[in-house]
Amino acid sequence: MVSRGDTDTSAAENTSSFQLRLDDLKRRGSALLVVGSVPRELYSRASKQMLGAPAEPRRRLAVLNESASVDTRLHPSINRSPEWTRVIRYTTLERSAAAVASGGAPIQSAYERRVNGGVGRLGAEIAEDIDEYDRLADGLSPAELRVAFDTLPALLENYETEEVFRFLHVMTSHVRAQKGMIHVWSPGDRDDEINRMLTPLFDAIVELDVDGPSARQRWHLRDIDVSSGWFPLED
Repeated sequence: MVSRGDTDTSAAENTSSFQLRLDDLKRRGSALLVVGSVPRELYSRASKQMLGAPAEPRRRLAVLNESASVDTRLHPSINRSPEWTRVIRYTTLERSAAAVASGGAPIQSAYERRVNGGVGRLGAEIAEDIDEYDRLADGLSPAELRVAFDTLPALLENYETEEVFRFLHVMTSHVRAQKGMIHVWSPGDRDDEINRMLTPLFDAIVELDVDGPSARQRWHLRDIDVSSGWFPLED
């Protein structure tokens, strides 16, 4: 079911508007804010879907924290060569010294690397990966680029909110410019203060929820003020 504000538009028209806008976001590029006070495993399932099925020719970039499992995010049959898949393990500037001293988790793959340092360094690394993908593809096709960004909570802990806002604005604009799709994880409810503040940067808000034994999701498309009803989050 799809709903729209307080208008008298029929459900069928709303559903059509919703689907047309989703298709448009895939063609033009989009940024999704994924919210919800849910276990991380539930977000990982949603992110895995957003990164695309194995049969889809996608260029995937996942920006993860030190402990996140790549295997919960990528289907085993996805091509994990650096031409198609890249993983950045990010440690913030304030924590980088400790991470270097301890050695951190070992990086054992050609497509995965660790990035330590400030938010500017992280942004430069992400931009470089996106630009390299574009060169490898001789021009990225719509929705070919898929980016998962998990490290927003760490940035908010270590940097001023305004600086994080500017970083997200630049990063999401860069992805859209390549007609890519990025999703950013922000734990907490949709109406939390930080999520309300970040909402203008995104084309849609994806809410995750647990309903008894089942996981579910709901999408809100900002520019046309249309929301889906709750529907299951598949494995």
